Amino acid sequence: MKIVVLNHTDVRVELLNVVDSLCPDEIEEFLYDRGFDVSNISWMEVPSDVHDYVPIKFHEFDVKDNGEETHSERTARLKNFTIYDSVQDIKSREQEELADVLRHLGTRVDDGYEYHFEGECPIIAGYDYDEPCDVVILSVRVDDDGYISLVGDEKNDRGNPHSLDVDEIFAGHLEYVTSYILQ
Repeated sequence: MKIVVLNHTDVRVELLNVVDSLCPDEIEEFLYDRGFDVSNISWMEVPSDVHDYVPIKFHEFDVKDNGEETHSERTARLKNFTIYDSVQDIKSREQEELADVLRHLGTRVDDGYEYHFEGECPIIAGYDYDEPCDVVILSVRVDDDGYISLVGDEKNDRGNPHSLDVDEIFAGHLEYVTSYILQ
């Protein structure tokens, strides 16, 4: 069976896979034994025949300028996250943080914000022409649509600066670029 847990403290939703023999009366004790603060959570059982996901529905309510109320909804899936999902989540959060810093500390250009590094530049791991390597970041830019691009040069083969796709940067490394801007 699966248990969906809503943590009220940080509004986090977790999906737990548990043995089917766990009785409903034992679930709170099971959660408590695994470190959940049972006074700050809500939980519900989900049948085990829902294999890889639990369907959830998001609702959005709004009022237009003319006073008309609107309601939209979409269905998504609460998945059992893999390590790949976790890596993608880290990369996404790093990109959002970098974009926010660029919007506040970067120089406004045509359709976005840029930051050029002077002197010491951040060196991060990424793929350069499909090969993993250390890349010296010379500048970074975010456009008004939120797309991030970097200009870098391979650390061991300097002299050929070129554009890098943000998705080619290893997870956890954009934080170094953000830190350099904040210095």
